[in-house]
Amino acid sequence: MDIFKKIQNFLILVIWRMVRTCPGTIVICGLVLAIICGVSSALYLKLDSDQDNLLSHDLPFQKRNLEQIKNFGDQEYMFVVIETGGTDKGKEQAALFASSLASKLEGKPNVIREVHYAMSARDMGPGVLMFASEDELRDFVKLARNIGPLGNEWFNGPGLAKFLDMNAELLSGKKDMGGAADPEMLIPMVGALDSLVGKMESVLNKGTVLSENSGPVLNLDKAGMQYFYTRNGKLLIMRILPKKDFAAMSVIGQALKVVRDSLNQTREEFPEVSAGLTGRPVLSADEMITTNDDMTLASIVSVLLVGLLFMIVLHGWLRPALVMFSLFCAMAWTFGFALVTLGSLNLLSIVFALVLVGIGVDFGIHVVLRYVEGTAAGLSPEDAVEESLMHTGPGVLLGGITSVCAFYAVLGQEFVGLAELGLIGGTGIIFCLISMLTVLPSLLLIAGRRNLFPSSHPRMATMPFMDKVISRPKSVLAVALILSALAYPGLKNAGFNYNLLDLQAKGLESVEYEHKLINDSDESTWFAVMTRPDLESVTALTQQLKNIPSVGRIDSILNFLPEGQKEKAQILRGEAKYLDGMDFNAPPVALVSDQVSGSLEKLTDSLEGIEEKLFSAGAKEELQLVSDLLDKASSCIALIDKNPSAVQNLVPIQTRLVSELSSSFKWIKEILEVRSVKSDDLPEHLRSLYIGRDGSFMVKIAAVGNVWDFELLKSFVADLRKIDPEVTGVPVVVLESSLLMRDTFTEAAVLTIVLVSIILFFTSFSVSYVLLTLIPLIVGIFWLLEVMGGTGLSFNLANFFAIPVLIAIGVDGGVHFLARWKELAKGERLYDTSTPVAVGLSFCTTMIGFGGLLLAHHRGLASLGGIMVVGSATCMVGCMVILPAVFRLIEQFKGRKNL
Repeated sequence: MDIFKKIQNFLILVIWRMVRTCPGTIVICGLVLAIICGVSSALYLKLDSDQDNLLSHDLPFQKRNLEQIKNFGDQEYMFVVIETGGTDKGKEQAALFASSLASKLEGKPNVIREVHYAMSARDMGPGVLMFASEDELRDFVKLARNIGPLGNEWFNGPGLAKFLDMNAELLSGKKDMGGAADPEMLIPMVGALDSLVGKMESVLNKGTVLSENSGPVLNLDKAGMQYFYTRNGKLLIMRILPKKDFAAMSVIGQALKVVRDSLNQTREEFPEVSAGLTGRPVLSADEMITTNDDMTLASIVSVLLVGLLFMIVLHGWLRPALVMFSLFCAMAWTFGFALVTLGSLNLLSIVFALVLVGIGVDFGIHVVLRYVEGTAAGLSPEDAVEESLMHTGPGVLLGGITSVCAFYAVLGQEFVGLAELGLIGGTGIIFCLISMLTVLPSLLLIAGRRNLFPSSHPRMATMPFMDKVISRPKSVLAVALILSALAYPGLKNAGFNYNLLDLQAKGLESVEYEHKLINDSDESTWFAVMTRPDLESVTALTQQLKNIPSVGRIDSILNFLPEGQKEKAQILRGEAKYLDGMDFNAPPVALVSDQVSGSLEKLTDSLEGIEEKLFSAGAKEELQLVSDLLDKASSCIALIDKNPSAVQNLVPIQTRLVSELSSSFKWIKEILEVRSVKSDDLPEHLRSLYIGRDGSFMVKIAAVGNVWDFELLKSFVADLRKIDPEVTGVPVVVLESSLLMRDTFTEAAVLTIVLVSIILFFTSFSVSYVLLTLIPLIVGIFWLLEVMGGTGLSFNLANFFAIPVLIAIGVDGGVHFLARWKELAKGERLYDTSTPVAVGLSFCTTMIGFGGLLLAHHRGLASLGGIMVVGSATCMVGCMVILPAVFRLIEQFKGRKNL
């Protein structure tokens, strides 16, 4: 006997002596430790849902990405996509929808950091005139010269009545303001007057004063508002920057709820407008919510079905309960280990519990079924437990070690998320191994001694019918070979799908509107990032990028630095003087009901004249605006005539009107004095987007086409790296992390096979033993690939970890079958023992453990469930049909059954 078997048997013997001597102490210690670990984990174990922490921060591409985030801040936006239909009316409704939604979100600073959907002239800063064309600038200068005298008149006793009088004269043509009665000026004027008179009507009608939060009376800030429509005008895009909480699974859970609640409220206000929420943080949050729900459901279904299967096979509820108790102890210990070693679970390591349900319980199956076999043969509970441990213990130990190899194979990898899953999952399997070899035998011994089982001689489940299946081993192997050959075309079709959007649940709003952004706009929720130290290099880089076919939209600070500033400065030179001498702090005059009423009548006269001209011209839209204003003005006149004293309720409106106009005139004077616009002159909210804390400039680059398509993504990043090898951003991180995950999985699978083969060899020092043990695995994986290719099931970044797990369970089945075959006495048949049932049950529990994922809405998890179920089934057939057929063939060939 070799040294490895001696160590193995000695270890099992020590365990048996402990179990026989103090089973109660072992159970109590295991339970107390489980309670301590469970309670401590519930109180202190945290969830780290920061996806950036799934990768090593020392990776060059990740290091650059984190440095960019630190320098420029978090710019991962949520996108509200509002459909316009591409019509003017649709755009108007979309703008109103966006404004209403923004007003709801701007009152939630605790969860929403920024909301952007439009930009007004004031948002561009004092240099706004530099963005106009020279012709537009000359028109504005003409307007400024005309409003100079009007301004001086206004500030000489400003008041509500005077404002109404001046507008009435402008609309009638008695005063000139650079074309005030032109159609282009008419709509803004009527819109401002409609806002003012509408508020006057509301105050006069309700008899209450204007509240402080009712907004501006003229809405002058919305003049010249530029909304963020896509180039084709089909969509209006709102960008929302949420606050993040990486201790929560969804990261933006609070912000997401606020935005979705506000979005639903706004939909009720505008039922004819279609809008939805998407963006990378929304997709990630939806994925976390979906996967959490799916994992919870899968875990519950798995535990219930595994327990039910145990009850059927083991003829009762107590033995299954003992196995599940031992499993839960091991899971609690694993949570405690995670708390002590890592302090948190990441988005990958959190799935270890499902892994343990599918794999860890297998060890207990072999122990319990061998115990049942012993008691059925008439052994006492103590002798039955001893036989179970001494005969199945070595196989369980070896199978456990091979399973641990599958998880520990990823330790030390730069994909930290997988490495932590490997550490916790592998250690969890060790804890399952310990629990099933100590706690479970102790429980069986205690229950047996106290005669707690329903029958002291339970029926032993066997599979004698399988002997007929493998009675002709050559035929069995020939059929398997023919079927494999027929399914071979499927093997060539088995592939890898890198598209992360294909992993999401179907029907999610975030996925649907991500597709709309891809298909109907030049917008992208992903952008690559390059940085440059100065504007000259930003300009040069922009020119280079424009020559690359795969590059679409390019955003930088240059978008906000106007051209031809010297020529425009010449046009503006000296124009601010026309606003000199105005007293911007002039107090408003007292309100007199007769004056206000008379001014409103002058306004209605002017509007009626405008109305006639618009009717003759057939301008229906403008005519409707004027008619609405006329109705409101007439209503105000009637209300004042009815109750003249109510005019005093308009004092707050007059005060706000004077304040707004003072601010507007100040701003006009300020913008007329600007001679140039540099990056430092831009408003802070623009500079923070493109200028880093170190003074460098960011250039954002979006791809042409669907950046979720992996081949396009590779081509796009490759093109950018030809210009700047240190390009970063989401496309680069997604590409590199996807390739890293694939390589990590591949290396883990190869390393697992190598380690398992080495362990098997040093256990037996027999190459034939290694090859026979690997038969179920080789056959199972080969058939799995054929089925995948034939059914269209692909490997992806959510299910590829199934391969190392399948390696572990495939080898485990081979270990137990081979060990029991070598142990058979002369004339004893393999399928008359409990081992095939135990192995079959182990595969079934794995299929059940992961099969619950087939119910998942998340397509990535569902595909993981599919691969694990199919792979477990093919490995089971390889183990329970092909391997015994090979055994029978060897027996026939050698005339004996021993290797």
